[in-house]
Amino acid sequence: MDGFKNIEIKNFRGIDHLKIDDFSRVNVFLGQNNSGKSTVLEAIAMLMSMSNPDVPQMINAVRARKSFSSFIDIKYFFRNLDVLIPPEVSSEHTDGASRHLKLGLSYVFDEMADPKNEPVQQTGSIVYVNTLEMNFDITNGAAKQSYKSWLRVNPQGLVVNKKSAEGYMEKSRAWLIPSDLMTNNLASDLTELFRRNKKDVVLALLKLFDERINGIEILTDDVYIGFDGMAEMLPTRVTGDGLRRYLSIVASSANPMIDMILIDEIDNGLHYSVYKKLWQALFALATSTNKQVFVTTHSKETLGYLNEMLKEHAEYQKEMRLYTLARTPLKGHQAYKYTFEGLNGACANDVELRGKML
Repeated sequence: MDGFKNIEIKNFRGIDHLKIDDFSRVNVFLGQNNSGKSTVLEAIAMLMSMSNPDVPQMINAVRARKSFSSFIDIKYFFRNLDVLIPPEVSSEHTDGASRHLKLGLSYVFDEMADPKNEPVQQTGSIVYVNTLEMNFDITNGAAKQSYKSWLRVNPQGLVVNKKSAEGYMEKSRAWLIPSDLMTNNLASDLTELFRRNKKDVVLALLKLFDERINGIEILTDDVYIGFDGMAEMLPTRVTGDGLRRYLSIVASSANPMIDMILIDEIDNGLHYSVYKKLWQALFALATSTNKQVFVTTHSKETLGYLNEMLKEHAEYQKEMRLYTLARTPLKGHQAYKYTFEGLNGACANDVELRGKML
């Protein structure tokens, strides 16, 4: 499997320092509210897109459930809103390479951004910033290459200048599926699958969700589903939140163009009766397309059905890691790891894994 072996996060949103080791193919993050689950997904997404200076604003827009995020919102990536202490994210990969990303906010005079004189900056604190810097390194053995991407705005916060890292082309693609029911890219994901003659695969997975489904088509940039006994196919916008959520996860997981899937609150909008089917589909698709998957949840039922599925499919047991994230008073953020054996034992003895260490 190609992917991350671990991740280390420093001064990123509410996380002071957190290192998570021993990732596998499918990795599940648990924890109480505000424990950092979504933040870990965002850190991974940032690390996988570190040459694109638009990504921080895109991630903030997803978190805010809106189509646009202001440049000023980038300060929320900085712990305690201290823009002088840069957030950092790093990882080691299964192929031996490693990545390191450091964000920075600064002022750089640019006539396109500010034709007036440079604003006065007070000693020790930045009064005005107009530039986001994404400084990153790729290390492979003894070879280390450093790059920088940046984005600049005018006093109104509108992007007027930006530059991607010279000489760097991202080879891998990550996809973040937010906790709400946004499915903006569903049609494009399915188009790619249909082009690769994978429509039958998608339809078979939809039948796991609802055995009455007999067809799927993309018509006028919308996705339509056929049901037994219905004279016309229905657009997904009227079929229910659960089906759209399920289809979005399945389509992204089956898409061979995507290398890593990040799913926030995987159970959101889904009836408990499809939890086990979704876990089975997720593991099967991740294995067949050689993906790495990161998931958050705080549903005990979801964990129970994950455990049931793994007991029925022993071939996936070593492919799962589960981490409880916690903000501890003495050690700060910590991640406590469980394999299938730990999950199975907790389920058998009704041990709570979601918000405390065993």
